[in-house]
Amino acid sequence: MMKIYKKPVISIDNEISEGVYAASGASKGTLDVTYHGVWDRWGTNGGKGLAMANWSNIDGTITLVINFNDKIDQVETTDASVNATCSGQTATLTFASTAENPLTIGVHLNHGTSIDNLKMTGFTYSVV
Repeated sequence: MMKIYKKPVISIDNEISEGVYAASGASKGTLDVTYHGVWDRWGTNGGKGLAMANWSNIDGTITLVINFNDKIDQVETTDASVNATCSGQTATLTFASTAENPLTIGVHLNHGTSIDNLKMTGFTYSVV
């Protein structure tokens, strides 16, 4: 029997996302952050805002970045295993998916602006 050589054909489809195949079967779960507003007032010199984060079907280390409309002076959580830092209007929390869920987050304003005006403007997260 004689074998016939067939030249391979390569086709490109710009409408197919390569990431769909790379992520096939993987689940990142969901995470949500809710800002509840004022937790505590410190006279006219700021206070603490309350946010809650909850997640499901996430396995790994979560990095959560929360943005606000004012400078954040401190961020804290009720779970001591969470690494919480802030810079400008951004609070960054890094924690294992096994951390306290829901996670209570306190956001401090110590620079003389009203805690009543603090608003969360958005959040992003990643899982590794």
